[in-house]
Amino acid sequence: MLAKVRNGRVVELRGEPDHYLNKGWLCERAYAFIEHLYHPERLNYPLKRVGERGEGRWERISWDKALDEIAEKLREIKEKYGAEAVATTGGTGRGHQETFKKRFMNLFGSPNTANAGQWCAINSYLVETAVYGFLTRYKAGPHPAKCIVIWGQNPDQSRPCEFRRLMELKKAGSKFIVIDPRRSETVEKLADRWLQIRPGTDAALALGWINVIIEEELYDRDFVEKWCFGFERLKERAREYPPEKVSRITWIPEREIVESARMYATVKPASIRWGLRTDIGRNATSNIHAKAILRAITGNLDVFGGDMLYGPCEKVNYGPPFEYTELLPREQRGKQLGADRHKLWTWPGYQLIHDAAKAYWYGKGCVFSYAPACHEPDVWRAILTGKPYPVKAVICGGNNPVVDYPNSRLVYKALKSPNLELFVVLEQWMTPTAMLADYVFPVANWLEMPVVHMSTLDGLTNFVAAGEKTVNPLYERKPDYYFYQGLGLRLGQEKYWRKTLEEEWEYFLKPLMEELGVKSYEEFARKIRWWFPPLEEKKYEKVNPETGKPRGFATPTGKVELYSTILERLGYDPLPHYEEPPETPVSSPKLAEEYPLILITGARFRPFHHSEHRQLSTLRKLWPEPTAEIHPDTAGRLGIKDGEWVVIENPRGKIKHKAKLTTRVHPRMVSVQHGWWFPEEIPEDPVLFRAFESNPNVFTSDEDEYCDPPTGAAAFQPYLCKVYPARKYT
Repeated sequence: MLAKVRNGRVVELRGEPDHYLNKGWLCERAYAFIEHLYHPERLNYPLKRVGERGEGRWERISWDKALDEIAEKLREIKEKYGAEAVATTGGTGRGHQETFKKRFMNLFGSPNTANAGQWCAINSYLVETAVYGFLTRYKAGPHPAKCIVIWGQNPDQSRPCEFRRLMELKKAGSKFIVIDPRRSETVEKLADRWLQIRPGTDAALALGWINVIIEEELYDRDFVEKWCFGFERLKERAREYPPEKVSRITWIPEREIVESARMYATVKPASIRWGLRTDIGRNATSNIHAKAILRAITGNLDVFGGDMLYGPCEKVNYGPPFEYTELLPREQRGKQLGADRHKLWTWPGYQLIHDAAKAYWYGKGCVFSYAPACHEPDVWRAILTGKPYPVKAVICGGNNPVVDYPNSRLVYKALKSPNLELFVVLEQWMTPTAMLADYVFPVANWLEMPVVHMSTLDGLTNFVAAGEKTVNPLYERKPDYYFYQGLGLRLGQEKYWRKTLEEEWEYFLKPLMEELGVKSYEEFARKIRWWFPPLEEKKYEKVNPETGKPRGFATPTGKVELYSTILERLGYDPLPHYEEPPETPVSSPKLAEEYPLILITGARFRPFHHSEHRQLSTLRKLWPEPTAEIHPDTAGRLGIKDGEWVVIENPRGKIKHKAKLTTRVHPRMVSVQHGWWFPEEIPEDPVLFRAFESNPNVFTSDEDEYCDPPTGAAAFQPYLCKVYPARKYT
């Protein structure tokens, strides 16, 4: 984006015509950031609670005094309960909170950083890295994909810049397979084949595709023989998922399963895009593992037009060295919440992946600030029960867990508990979560600070993107860096923090800046802006000069591990499999008699992102109220009219949405929007901006039976529910 500044004020935002992704185009949310920057309800000063949590009574406090008090409290908690009694929660990409938060926590001695990556993208990163050494992303190179599979994603709404490129590929003749329970905007605009899958059965479909590809010998025999480990055992597993069985599980006609599998395997090069849907719930690891296998056995892995293995950026000081990962004591690593059950997500899995990848990726490895993290639901239970040990302090940055995390009422209960001695929130707005804090710090948005692309920071991608600070932070807002740096300086971490955020970026970018002859971060952000290494395919074939052998893959066997030795060592199934989710018409037929509809939650809808931006009037006018999609036949049977308020109920609670009658959803399903709260309402507890009135995370469970065993990914769908007009609400 380009910003026009007049007299120190941003007056215009527009797209960068030369940018590799958006090419000058912006969505409505991007244009609204001037309103975001100057909005009268933005947080401008640090606040300290003076009433009960949620009461809405605050006093202004300086940054220094607040940091002094918080540092003293953290020191006291560490001495009394141990460093592990301090936990953090995080979201995605607001500032740089995960990177610097992770540094602070590593140096403080606590392994208990929780974040939203546990059900978004980082699960894919961990599983794919265990299977073939890094995460994959589509790269066209000289050969764009001829077949693209969009699985569990609606990029028309969630990634509109990329969607424009997909439309260009469509016009050029690429074929699209879209897998989605809803007939989404992406289905309508792109799909040559739409597979309307029963929610939660993606692993069965992927295994059905593997079955067809192996049985019909559509796999790349040469690649499999040279570069894959465990093919014969995969073959045995795939026999358990013939198309007729998979059809019964997924509700997709057998013929469509077979023909779509053939299409993906034979129309080359082909790509399977990442989708958030397959990162959640009981089958998350198997979903991701099976998709990774499909890429490999069809020869679509690390080839132009297929799914390229990025690798982290060699030219920057990313990841473990930047975050001082190795300084977290081993004794503390063993105390991480959830490490006894969800081992791939936590330190046991991290260590195996890191050990396999370290030498391969420049001696630094390829794991980063979102992992290893603790199991987020365990944080709330440790607060309430003191088991396996007490959690007494929580720092929350870049997220709104009362609304966005599963089992909202448990989160609320924990944050209100007197057992929690300190709760700190770093925010841009007064959210339902911030209302429960002891201290709230006003953090800058991206226009008010120098920015480095978050994924580069974490070691997740091999390119660098940097942005200038457009205006100085308004009022007493600061980048979140200065919160963690301020605590670190007060708690004995002086030698690990630089004076300014710009100096941090200069250290981070130093190898690349020296190569390009750039003297400062400001010069890099102004002149270079983004940098890509040369695009290479089949990097596994490159000869390692030290060994004289092909480089292979960053896994324990040096091959693509169809049969994962890392999962096996952790005690999990080394091959993908399918488990029926715990709350479906199949697994819970008696419950389905009372709650006959399948509930799906979280479908993306512009202009909002999770629970953000509902304060902005220009965006709120575009979508003023929460909407539930219901099939007209179902609505007619239930006496529901288009546009009226309805109640959606399941065994854990009730919420209200406005009905939208549409054939986009199956007659046996209802789709509800997530992230809803109402900033315009009276905020005082117990109302909390009506945080529970329309929030489907009142329904979602974070109990282990609903979570994926290796990663702990919670299930945001599917669930069972019933729907009726709100006028009948009693």
